[in-house]
Amino acid sequence: MKKNNKSLLSRFFSHNITLLVLAFILAFVAWFFITMTGESEDTKTITDIPITIELPDTAVDDGLVLYGADDLKASVEVKANRAMLGTLTASDIQVTANQSSSMISVGSYTLSLSARQTGVKTNYTIVKEKLSPSTVTVYVDKEKQEEFTIDNQITVQLDDSNHYASVALSKSKVVVSGPETHVNQIASIAVVDTISADTQKTVNEDLVFLDENGDKLYLPYVKTDLGTVDATISVLPISEVSLTVDVANAPSDYPDIILSPAKVKIAGPQDTLDAIEDNTVTIGTMDFTKLKNEGNRQKFDITLPQGCKVISGETTATASIDLSYCYSTTVTAKVSSKLDSSKYTVEFATNNAEITVNGPEELINTVTASDLTVTADFAGLLDDLKSGSAVSLSVPLKITLASDYSECWIYGSYTLNANVTMK
Repeated sequence: MKKNNKSLLSRFFSHNITLLVLAFILAFVAWFFITMTGESEDTKTITDIPITIELPDTAVDDGLVLYGADDLKASVEVKANRAMLGTLTASDIQVTANQSSSMISVGSYTLSLSARQTGVKTNYTIVKEKLSPSTVTVYVDKEKQEEFTIDNQITVQLDDSNHYASVALSKSKVVVSGPETHVNQIASIAVVDTISADTQKTVNEDLVFLDENGDKLYLPYVKTDLGTVDATISVLPISEVSLTVDVANAPSDYPDIILSPAKVKIAGPQDTLDAIEDNTVTIGTMDFTKLKNEGNRQKFDITLPQGCKVISGETTATASIDLSYCYSTTVTAKVSSKLDSSKYTVEFATNNAEITVNGPEELINTVTASDLTVTADFAGLLDDLKSGSAVSLSVPLKITLASDYSECWIYGSYTLNANVTMK
């Protein structure tokens, strides 16, 4: 048996190829051992090392804040044997900013960086010349927050002049925060773009900072609570409509009311435009109790049906009426009450009221108290009054003129103090 084993081993080592492979393996093992445990050194770049920058306590006490230091990273080259290099990470090195104690007032600071070992590993060398970056720039200022209305500066290009494009933003306000000096430079925050459209579309738009001259500002340290807004573009048909006003408490005959402008161009959904009766929009009411016997002018907001907009630029219209041909007189008239005397007792502060009447001269010269009916209007004023209780109140007066004076009108509104007791 021993002879056979010896013969087998002899045959194994007698082959040249076998010996060559064995020699290669032994040589590789020896090289690897020497390389990993020997004193030969190599280099490696450690990346993503956080940069530490701290404000002095005096700056913090003054309310100053550091900007531009978030997420700053550095890289540096280190030298060690390969076994050590394989264990080194960013947590083994600390990169700090020098001269940070100088940051005690508002301004921009460029600080040099330095790297040092941290932790328990020390058998390596930092190649200081290979620290990148070698400097960083930060900004120091007080924090300021402000809300702005988003300025819509989107221009829509249309091929069809019979249509109008309206732009609606998904948000109307934006809140900014950052260095006080930089926030104070912002005159407005806007969406600025030129867009071609022939139908409704929605686009996402970036917000931009603008100065007082309308120029864009680059403010990297200023943050917003939203970075973009959606702009919905609606393409609407255009129509020209006439404006008119209603009248209240008017005489039977009065001069024409002149509106300026008399017509405006509007845009809106087609079905809404089609529903505007006689292509005329009523924008308010002229109440003759507020019109004197002179030239009268009254301004009205131009209000339109839902979804419509004036595109010719006007926001108000002025209604004018010339009543300077009329005269005025004051008549003392008796006040009556239509309350049920079996249920209520009424005592007026006075039984008479001084009423101003306006109208043509030939009528004003003849009007008397008998031509006026003045009634205290208690409608809705006594609903909560209980039996046996009393109340003092100011009662509006309802005034009518005799039919012979239909071309005249009552000027002003009138009330009378009264004590009412429910029986």
